[in-house]
Amino acid sequence: MSNSGNRLIVGILSLGYVFISAFVIFIALSWPESMDLLEPYLLDLNIRWIIGITAALIFLMMFLLFYHSFRAKPIKFTVIHDHDLGQVNITMSALEQLILKSSNNVLGVQEVKPILKLTAEGIFLLLKVQVVPDVNIPQVTTELQQTIKDYLLQTAGTSVQNIKVQVTKISMDAKTTKTSRVE
Repeated sequence: MSNSGNRLIVGILSLGYVFISAFVIFIALSWPESMDLLEPYLLDLNIRWIIGITAALIFLMMFLLFYHSFRAKPIKFTVIHDHDLGQVNITMSALEQLILKSSNNVLGVQEVKPILKLTAEGIFLLLKVQVVPDVNIPQVTTELQQTIKDYLLQTAGTSVQNIKVQVTKISMDAKTTKTSRVE
């Protein structure tokens, strides 16, 4: 189930909990009309069926949400080398760590959030970056793309098909900006 599906279920369940909790509060405060409002619904057989089916659907949604919250996500691998002795694989999280390490060497880039997508054609990479102010953004992003591509080829032996860069924020925090490179 997708994240948006989970959010929709959580939203529906939250709305239901609001109504149920408000009704229980009214009963706890001895609001006399609250019980009178409930009685006609429980006497009508059709409405009892509707309430039962609704409760079963809510139970099913809660069970699905609970199941998906504890389900282990599969670990994705990419093949680095395939030779006579066997395959050498690397996890996507290991590639993310290599990308983060290589991005530290680019002057003007403060933070990088890599998003990797493994397809039949190869690895596609989306970088959401935060840069420092007063830098040439096209130059910095081009340098970042080339640095990451070269580093992944040199260390992991894998190449990235496409590297897209989205500059999401210009950092205004003077304490955390990189001003020089240590080599």
